[in-house]
Amino acid sequence: MNKVKILIVLFFVVASTFTVSAQNKSKVGVINIGELLKIMPEYDSVMVAYQSKYDQMQKDLQQLYAEFEQKKNAFTTDQDNLTEMMRGIRAQELDDLQKRIQAFQEGAQVELNKFVEEKQAPILEKIRNSIKEVAKENGFTHVLNNSQDQVLYFEETYDVLPLVKKKLGLQDRAIPTGK
Repeated sequence: MNKVKILIVLFFVVASTFTVSAQNKSKVGVINIGELLKIMPEYDSVMVAYQSKYDQMQKDLQQLYAEFEQKKNAFTTDQDNLTEMMRGIRAQELDDLQKRIQAFQEGAQVELNKFVEEKQAPILEKIRNSIKEVAKENGFTHVLNNSQDQVLYFEETYDVLPLVKKKLGLQDRAIPTGK
């Protein structure tokens, strides 16, 4: 009789273990946040501000290039009439200006990247919150970002982009192509 009780208890323990493990199965969703970002209404204003900042930096860079070309041409024209010391000074000025141009380019790129990150942060936070809500509502345990093709394959039924678009009220907005 005790053996029967032990077997029954053992059966229920094993059965409940299978039930718990079945309930703890992972459900993984995939979303391309980059595509979603491009259809967010706020994204357009970020890109307009970015383009304005980029254009101003290009204008400043062109001024530096023009200054460099003017000084280089003057140096080339005057070089035969300059003393050795003055040629060295002018050559150093050109070298310094070239370094300033390079530093400007590097700094401008860093500044533009930071600008975009700061402007996109609230939009990305809104997207993340919507993804979390959709994941909870639909039983997803994980949602992977496929913006940079890091997920090599996924079944389309696990794409949560349509659900998140609906949550954000963007179901009618098409993903732009060729950008």
